[in-house]
Amino acid sequence: MYQRFAIRDPRRAFAARLTGVLSRPFLALLLAIFVATMGISMVSPLLPTYAKELGASKQILGLTFSSFAIVQAIVGPFVGRLSDKWPRKPFIIGGLLIYMVAALGYLTADSVYQVIAFRALSGLGTSAIFSVARAYVGDMTPPGHEGRWIGVFSTADIIGFGSGPLVAGIIRDFFGFKPVFVTMAVMMALSAFIVLWWLPRNAPRDASARRGSDPQVGFLDALRQRLVAAIILNTAIISLAAGASFSFLALRLDEDIGASALLIGLALSTQDITAGICQPLFGVLADRKDRRLLVAAGVSSLGLLMFAMGAVNVYWLVLIIMLAMGAANSLANASGGAIQVVAGRKVGMGTLLGLSSMANGFGIVVGSLVGGQLADRFDTSAAFYFAGVAILIGTVVFLTLTAGVSVRDERLLERPLLELPERELVPAGGQ
Repeated sequence: MYQRFAIRDPRRAFAARLTGVLSRPFLALLLAIFVATMGISMVSPLLPTYAKELGASKQILGLTFSSFAIVQAIVGPFVGRLSDKWPRKPFIIGGLLIYMVAALGYLTADSVYQVIAFRALSGLGTSAIFSVARAYVGDMTPPGHEGRWIGVFSTADIIGFGSGPLVAGIIRDFFGFKPVFVTMAVMMALSAFIVLWWLPRNAPRDASARRGSDPQVGFLDALRQRLVAAIILNTAIISLAAGASFSFLALRLDEDIGASALLIGLALSTQDITAGICQPLFGVLADRKDRRLLVAAGVSSLGLLMFAMGAVNVYWLVLIIMLAMGAANSLANASGGAIQVVAGRKVGMGTLLGLSSMANGFGIVVGSLVGGQLADRFDTSAAFYFAGVAILIGTVVFLTLTAGVSVRDERLLERPLLELPERELVPAGGQ
């Protein structure tokens, strides 16, 4: 039984909670992921338009958006599993360098099939960057603080993705497509340098977090656990909805509403920047309230907003919807990310996040292909309606699978995050 301690001085207690978040490993990953995601998101919204100029149909446009996810779905679980056995740092650096090569490859592409090939190569980089970086943070996260840590870390991911399209829109309007790809390659190289120079080879862990860490659980055994199954299915359904809708969001804004590249970038950025701002606040909330209900509230709101996105044809209404989607997405991500860390301690952090990467990949592939069919048969609005229905069904499935299952790690730390002399510690609730 672990003994719980409290720190008498509230200011030192606050400093204790911040010690890990302001540590060199955490800040290194925070900065590297911010730069990397900004570079990635600069290109992703432009690829469908770029492929269209090369003669792609709407169905091929869906494949252009999702080809990276096919590779991610196949490779992701194995990369995550290997990162549980070997140091995670080389995987992150390797993924960033692969993404840099893919960015430079777009400069040479003169057919839609070459664009698809380099997009697929990006999927290999994605498998090694995001799930492994998140696993590294999960290694450092102390029990009971999952929401706070993942909430803060996710701001880099979300704001990076949100600001990228806006920067890309400015570059494309003034200089064209190719400088966007060059900028992406430079950002990947910068992120790799940050990780190489500043990130320790292995994640520092609290003594209680090390106890029982890195469990050797196979994929099938992991998926038999209801909490893991709920996380994977929830990830797959949300990704399916994203693949079905956001594959065509830029085209909808362009063709149906007549927005410029800069306005399209602004609309795409609104959601992610709002989510990034809300993420730390919702992370604290996830450590205090029922994480299951918070996930369900965020995801179901996202589904309803998908319906609204398919119905409106006025740009300023799109901005309002994207603003609301950012808050809903942030609530779901902060709470769901905290649950992921808890489940990762049971089956292996890299193993769980690798399976989540697979679910994300398959969801995007299926969603983008179905969305492409619906967009060709009806119009782009149909893809958003399909996404909304899928997300609402997914909310019911998640709540059913997690009913009666603990979504918290009940272990208590033997010492506070900040190493303090014994005399400064008193039993919690005592004098």
